Parts: sequence; C-alpha cells; structure tokens
Amino acid sequence: MTTLILFDIDGTLIRSNSAGRAAMAYALTKACGTAGPLDSYHMGGKTDPRIITDLLVAAGCSPEEIQNKLPIIYDLMTAQAHETFPGKGIQACLGVPELLAALGQRPDVVLGLLTGNIVSTAPLKLGAAGLDAGQFRVGAYGSDHMDRNQLPFIAMQRASQLTGEPFEGTNTVIVGDTPADILCARAGKATAVAVASGWHSAATLAQYKPDHLLENLGDTEKVLEILLASQDGQSNANTP
Repeated sequence: MTTLILFDIDGTLIRSNSAGRAAMAYALTKACGTAGPLDSYHMGGKTDPRIITDLLVAAGCSPEEIQNKLPIIYDLMTAQAHETFPGKGIQACLGVPELLAALGQRPDVVLGLLTGNIVSTAPLKLGAAGLDAGQFRVGAYGSDHMDRNQLPFIAMQRASQLTGEPFEGTNTVIVGDTPADILCARAGKATAVAVASGWHSAATLAQYKPDHLLENLGDTEKVLEILLASQDGQSNANTP
C-alpha cells in the first residue's frame, strides 16, 4: 500500500525567522493601509486567509471587503517573498534534508505538503531553506481553504487524481508542529505525527494525543519507521 505523507512547513520542515509575517505585514499595509494587530497575533497552525481575515476584521474591515482584496494581498505577499525570503536566514529543521532524501527513494510513498501558507509562497520558503519544492508531488494550501481541517481531504483527492490510487485516512500521515496539525489529522482520520521543532513543547503537543510524538526529525531511521507504520495498521504513541 502506498502512503501519502503530508508535511507542514513552518516549524516542521523549516524555521522561517518570521519571513512570512514580514511579507504579510507589507502586503496588508500596502493593500489595506494597516496590518491590524499583527505584532501580537499568534499565527501557529492557522491558514494565511484565516490570519488575514482575523487581522483585518480587528482593524475594522468587513469580511466581504477582505474576501475581495485577498487576490491582491496574495500577489503582494508573493512579490515581497521573492525579494526578501532569500536573505531572511530561512533554514531547514534538524534532520529534514536527510529524511526527505530517504522518503524520496521509496516507491511506496507520495510526498506532499499540508500548510497554511498560500500556494505561491510555500515553494519560496522551501527554496530559501535549500529544499526542493518539486519533491512534494501534491499539496493542500491555505489558499485552497481557510479552514485547515478541510485541507487533508483536498490533499488526498489530489494524490488520488495524480496516482490513480485511493487515498484516505488509513494510508495518510500528517506531520506538523502545532496542536492545529494534530486536530487537522484527526479531522481527516489520518495518522498524526507531532514534532516539537517549532513553537510548541512536546508536553503541550502531548495534551492533544497525537499518534506519535517526536522532539525533532533528526533520527532518520526512527522517523521512517514511524511514518511508514500506518502501512501495517500500527498506531503507537512515541513520546520523546
């Protein structure tokens, strides 16, 4: 059985040094005259359209006005990302290049992304960290749906369309660093692998009862064993 493995980006694959926040601040200010309460807003696990909507509603904009402005905001974010991401010191998280290389050698794995980033900035973040976005054959992005819990179904459908194989929760693994990633996996009935390489401690993530919990992705063999366990119908909690 082929396994669909979907990775979150920020805090899971890379550390972005707030590059995305800076691009969004520029775009919102340019398009709307304000970035709202961005400095105090907690972005972790949220999709870009959810973040944009929350910030602009707080600044007094109507949901209809925000929806109409999303395309230009996305364009401005992407243009700014092209200019600034390469110099932001974005880096791959521990073990990520080695893990992706190992997974890329397996014919029984489809690599994908499940991220709150919009489709046009996600590859720019990966590229700035030295990761080839092309190795991820499918993706579901914040620009596909504001609700992160809808993204697993979008990714599974795209993987099925790409390969001709059926993908559902039983052969899908979602890897992320926030409680929202765990809840998202639950919504898609997928295996939830939580990694404490972002801004949430292992203790916090454990409260959401992921199927597997890791401090980081540094031990390639161990992580491979966990990611591919779903092929055998296994679901064992692995705490750090």
